Amino acid sequence: MKRTSLTTAVIAGIAGVAGISNMASAVYLNSDGLGQVLIYPYYTVNAGNNTLLTVVNTTAAGKAVKVRFLEAYDSREVLDFNLYLSPHDVWTAGVVPVAGGAGVFTNDNSCTVPTVPMGATNAYPFQTSAFDGGVTATDGGPTDVSRTLEGYVELIEMGTVTNATNNSLKAITHGANGVPANCAQVYGAWNGGYWVPTGTADIASPSGGLFGSGAVINVSQGTIAGYNADAIDQFYVAGTSFHTAPGSLTPSIASATSTTSYVFAPSPTSSIPTLVTTTYALGVDAVSSLFMADAVYNEYWTGAGTSAASEWVVTFPTKRFYVDPTIVTGPVIADPPFDVVFSSRNGGTSCAPIVINTYDREEKSPGGTINFSPVKVFGNALCYEAQVVTFNQGTGASKVLGSNLTSNINTGASNGWAQISFYGAASQTAHVLPATYTVGSTNVFRGLPATGFWVANLVNGNVGGVLSNYSSLFRHKLHRTCATTAGATCS
Repeated sequence: MKRTSLTTAVIAGIAGVAGISNMASAVYLNSDGLGQVLIYPYYTVNAGNNTLLTVVNTTAAGKAVKVRFLEAYDSREVLDFNLYLSPHDVWTAGVVPVAGGAGVFTNDNSCTVPTVPMGATNAYPFQTSAFDGGVTATDGGPTDVSRTLEGYVELIEMGTVTNATNNSLKAITHGANGVPANCAQVYGAWNGGYWVPTGTADIASPSGGLFGSGAVINVSQGTIAGYNADAIDQFYVAGTSFHTAPGSLTPSIASATSTTSYVFAPSPTSSIPTLVTTTYALGVDAVSSLFMADAVYNEYWTGAGTSAASEWVVTFPTKRFYVDPTIVTGPVIADPPFDVVFSSRNGGTSCAPIVINTYDREEKSPGGTINFSPVKVFGNALCYEAQVVTFNQGTGASKVLGSNLTSNINTGASNGWAQISFYGAASQTAHVLPATYTVGSTNVFRGLPATGFWVANLVNGNVGGVLSNYSSLFRHKLHRTCATTAGATCS
């Protein structure tokens, strides 16, 4: 990635801030769950699991949305398509096993281009051409369809749909029978029609207002664990849109034209967060700053009289733009905040060193291995774009999510909490989003851009003739730190 050139969309100035609701021309992570971009940290079809997804349009405007599924190793695209939501619409989909990999289906009538098949038995299979050498050069990871079994999802609003010239909004709006008036029209608009030249006809600026959820469901075990998607708002500078053809790799999460970010973060010497305003040369760095964390915290439940299992999903939603060999300029060293390029040289991984601390429920560290087992060549490290950390499970696929991209922590206790620190490990880049990425700022965010959750299953089996299994899911708690290059508080 070229770090020496400014994008044409660098913010000229920032409006005064009188509170989150009045922020202007800056990208931010919306804690209220509404945005222009949604990140779903994980999908899986391993171990009898399926993944359900929803997206809701809360506005009175039609929406053109890019839906993109990314595999977990190196975030290579496995499928994308365009979704057209009518005002106040909901779209639902399911990710299920298909021919050794995964695929997607819907039971929803909202327009998609191409058309997503209806029903699980007709699910459209995820593709391998972005990592098997068919379209994009291989990256050193697996090249077979099993690589699509787990990953994550990004939905990006491309613009609002209007009736300005071709009545596109009327075509995608559901009628009295719950079916859009004419999905064939928007399909034809991309098949030699009016969207082929530029994609701007009947498209106005994005307006946000999307929210979404995901759920991992296991029918045979009778469990379901749901989460809310991360919502990024003001992804675009006002007045811009990015409506591209189905199958286009843009827009991506790196396409932000709002290159100024707003983040609440304390300094290294204070626990009081301040609103940090930073302008970056590249939109991807502005988005990364929203997710930067020097530590993640959560709990674990295992054993203790019930067959309980706990797993953490840790996803780095922008990592590919710093480590993918087709994007970064260096053959070995990745762009900060990450360490090494994803490649066969590194065993089909891109490992970022971490530090682990675990505690039981009585504030003790009871003498577990305090590292991943079995011991890896790279030491304690997270090596993929989306991965699963297990607790007291040993080796092999994880018990709950069935992940094969796992690292296990033996805690020495059945229950408690843990901390994974991204800053302070033996990192080649010190795990910082450096001030050199900014425009006229000395702000430095510490750690890695991360998201994810803890999922737990409690399996009792048949109790009095009833299948008594339970599941729960809790998002990670993040600690953020920002310091200037001189060690002062960011502003």
